[in-house]
Amino acid sequence: MLRMIALVIVVVALGNPLAAQTPSDVKDGKVAVIGENPGIRLVTKEGSSPSTSVSFWRVFQSPAGMGHVCFVTSDIKGDGPTPDDIRLAFADNEKLAEYVALQLMTAFDKTYGEKPFPVRRARFERSGDTMTAWKETLTADGYTIELVWRDFYEPFAIESRAGVPHNPYTILSTFIPARAADVIINGTRAAGTATPRMRGTRQSSSAFLAFAETWLK
Repeated sequence: MLRMIALVIVVVALGNPLAAQTPSDVKDGKVAVIGENPGIRLVTKEGSSPSTSVSFWRVFQSPAGMGHVCFVTSDIKGDGPTPDDIRLAFADNEKLAEYVALQLMTAFDKTYGEKPFPVRRARFERSGDTMTAWKETLTADGYTIELVWRDFYEPFAIESRAGVPHNPYTILSTFIPARAADVIINGTRAAGTATPRMRGTRQSSSAFLAFAETWLK
């Protein structure tokens, strides 16, 4: 009897080894990145291609380390190709910029690899809140860019599963869509507006905060 009691105590103390063999809620896959990935797409008229596109990354963990990367493509005045248009990546970790472009973004847009973004060293600052307006400011030689999301819809969580469609990553994220957004480049507000769109049954937008984001492969 004493031996049985001792065995029960050991099992309780060490954990039941059979429990480790049962299914768990741990997601399959290797973590490729953990962080935030807000975006903004502005259009000058309904149904047209974005005149300004921004993909902002605040990375807490990745094989290339931590840091910030922001890809900006903008026809600033919305008047077609002109010398003031930009297509640049801003980063405080150049290895991270390369990793995000070539390992993550190319899964959805091959031009990130086929036509690499020139990278500018930048400093990043965050301000605001998710109740009124959220602001990211980045400064580099010759550039000050302000990104603003405001007037938010209700947040919702998403899981984009690998293979749907042709996506090698499972992406877990929480979206806070914005009814309005601004991209201000050297004091000039980029032409265009954010547009509402549905994400499944939830109201979303072409401008959104994406927090608590994890990519698995």
